[in-house]
Amino acid sequence: MAFGDFHTHTIFSDGFGTVEEMVNSARAKGLSALGISDHSMTPFDLRYCMRPETNIEKYEPTVREAQKRARELHNFPVFLGIEWDLGSEIDRERYDYTIGSVHYIIRKNGDIFPVDSQPEKVFGGIERVFGGNRLDFAKAYFEQVVTHAEKNKPTFMGHFDLLTKHKTVDEDDEAYLAVAREALAEMLKHVPLLEINMGAVIRGLRSVPYPHPKFLPLVLELGGKVILSSDAHHPDKIAFQFPEMLRLLADIGFTHVSRLTPDGIVEDEIATLL
Repeated sequence: MAFGDFHTHTIFSDGFGTVEEMVNSARAKGLSALGISDHSMTPFDLRYCMRPETNIEKYEPTVREAQKRARELHNFPVFLGIEWDLGSEIDRERYDYTIGSVHYIIRKNGDIFPVDSQPEKVFGGIERVFGGNRLDFAKAYFEQVVTHAEKNKPTFMGHFDLLTKHKTVDEDDEAYLAVAREALAEMLKHVPLLEINMGAVIRGLRSVPYPHPKFLPLVLELGGKVILSSDAHHPDKIAFQFPEMLRLLADIGFTHVSRLTPDGIVEDEIATLL
């Protein structure tokens, strides 16, 4: 597979494989590169992210050592990344790239509402915080996505419409689609690269990636670019259904897909990857 996977997780946050196991799997699958991107620390919720008392101080040197070893032994590029949550403070200069993600709605009154959690917590929060109004929930979520892109300008944006993970909104509702499209257009002004994320497909929660394919023609129209991401939490799931995603992108009209390299971001022709 002449493409890379740049959104993966290890035991340093909520993944199930070591850095070495993830690198070995990527090489065995024939990938051209691998990015490790464990979760930044969210001090208001330490359940799944890197934490000072456990992993965060070991993360960078461990990935850097794997990077050095893979380069010297196999000429295989490994990148140190981080999934940067809105509400986290990071030193971005320590990383080769950053993924801008929103897992929480952070309200001005200090209330923090999880978007990516157990269904009962998400639905309970919609009732508690938004009085059950799912469109208000969607507006609040997408406001956070745009804020993250505008304020922090990560390398690329992660799982744009993560709020749909547990079918919290009707993805065919025109009011929802209008809100999402407006946010997507605004986000792309600040960060023109977004991922095609397979995380929910891997878990059997969706049959299509984030963002929903119905948004991809707008990305193409506005000159946005895409990068493939499995969001794999296990070595076996690296590059999950990437050929299918490439065909989907080609059918929509995309001709290129982005990839990280030691010399920067390059564009590969999809036709040469299929």
